[in-house]
Amino acid sequence: MSTVVKVSAFAAALVAVFAVAWAIGSAVGPLDEAPPAPPPASEHHGHHPGGTP
Repeated sequence: MSTVVKVSAFAAALVAVFAVAWAIGSAVGPLDEAPPAPPPASEHHGHHPGGTP
């Protein structure tokens, strides 16, 4: 078996492995995706009459 055939077979196998991994990853989706953050709570920091500044 010549070197060209060996390198070509290795490259084809490598492409096949990455294609299968990409297909599985696309089917499963992200595993560590955090849920969306809730909207920030309304905080009132205004001046209250009669209070200390």
